[in-house]
Amino acid sequence: MKKIFSIAPVFLVLTVLCTLSGYAQFPEDILRLSFSGTGVGARSLGLGMAYTGVANDFSAMYWNPAGLGQLQMNEVSFGLSHISYGNTSSFFNNSRSFTNSGTSLNDLGFVYSVPAQHGSFVIALGYGRQADFTTGLSFSGFNPRSSIIQTWAEDGQHYPSDLSNNIAYQLYLANLDTINGRFDSRIKNNVTQSGKVIEGGGLNHVSAAAGIEAAQDLFLGVTLNIVTGSYSYERNYYEEDTRNLYNSAPFDFSLLSVLETVESDLTGFNAKLGLLYKFAPNSRIGLAVKTPSWITVREDYTQQASSDFDNGDHYDYPRGSASTGHNEYDVATPFVFSAGASAGYQALMVAGDLEYTDWTQMEFRNASSRLLAFNTQIKEEFRPTVNIHVGAEYEVLPSVLQLRAGFAYMPSPYEGDPSAFDRKYVTGGLSFSAQNAIIVELGYAHGYWKNYRVNYDATSRTDEDVKTNSLVGTVSYRF
Repeated sequence: MKKIFSIAPVFLVLTVLCTLSGYAQFPEDILRLSFSGTGVGARSLGLGMAYTGVANDFSAMYWNPAGLGQLQMNEVSFGLSHISYGNTSSFFNNSRSFTNSGTSLNDLGFVYSVPAQHGSFVIALGYGRQADFTTGLSFSGFNPRSSIIQTWAEDGQHYPSDLSNNIAYQLYLANLDTINGRFDSRIKNNVTQSGKVIEGGGLNHVSAAAGIEAAQDLFLGVTLNIVTGSYSYERNYYEEDTRNLYNSAPFDFSLLSVLETVESDLTGFNAKLGLLYKFAPNSRIGLAVKTPSWITVREDYTQQASSDFDNGDHYDYPRGSASTGHNEYDVATPFVFSAGASAGYQALMVAGDLEYTDWTQMEFRNASSRLLAFNTQIKEEFRPTVNIHVGAEYEVLPSVLQLRAGFAYMPSPYEGDPSAFDRKYVTGGLSFSAQNAIIVELGYAHGYWKNYRVNYDATSRTDEDVKTNSLVGTVSYRF
């Protein structure tokens, strides 16, 4: 079952399939929590996220904590981020556009350079926004091939003894052939399908980090992260007999409406280890390893639906308030290995990063047998990838004004996906310093890629053209 939801700006756009027994998890639920997004800090964003081999400000605790050892001044940092997510969908040759946006705290932290007779010892405390789940989708089109009703009550199939949770039966969209024990379900295709999906929330780190100069120009560091976050999802799905093809009782169907929501609370922890070597005054190489994140997911979901018929009949499922439920399980994300370098000559600095992740390492843990069975599917459907980040910075006015540009290429983690599904980001930014004490920085990234999602199976597929615009502003005070 591939791509029940698609990859979002900060990577995953969920289209949850709610089953008869409630909200269903899929391997992509771990994928959404595993992607690191565009990261922390305006400078790194402007450089195309090529920061493992730079890491010389507060955001080093996120990118490469060894870089903290370079800092000789104390620093207080504050930043905000804004994302605008645009999605143009194609559903049975009908196109629709949808946008969603969100603003959040990107970073807040403090760096203290401990006086030392030899080398350096720098500690940092702070908050960082790892990923933003803001997405959206709108689609509409006439589907001659299928109806979601058949996924609930397939025509001619044996019906179960308990039908209390069968939406199609409860909404009178399917009848029973009691002689043969099978569904009489005649609404099979030729319906207009439409819907909207809105997602929000994000993944954050509350961090403590330290960096030291272990030998001349050789720095080591570690960051310990408490992972917190939330995720919200809402889908409104409709099927309508716009051409009045179902006009005979009892199947004089007019409209089906389904509303699904999910609210998740996320808690966990991880760590990052780093090494950085300064081989020239403005040139460095860096290595970093991010451990798996061990995250507990606690989610509450609701589902409700209604049906309308040509004769004026209206039915609700369930009767009264919405159907609710609760799930709790753990996930483990993959190791992430990063290597980067930067080189400076006069007013120009260039930087590059490679980031390796083996997505087959994702796992459900402390979960039901159904969820644990997905661990095998993860091994089959996902693959390792190497992200590529490059960036450049030019100092227009020494110690006053810098301009930045970059590019990031992030292959899809799915086995066999075409290159059009790989994420690409074009970035830019600038920095203004006043007396080398107050630094104001802006970073911008334009992301674009293609994807698809299915509403219930491949006969109801929406193709997507995704474009995102991310802006991060950071103000730092050094003393």
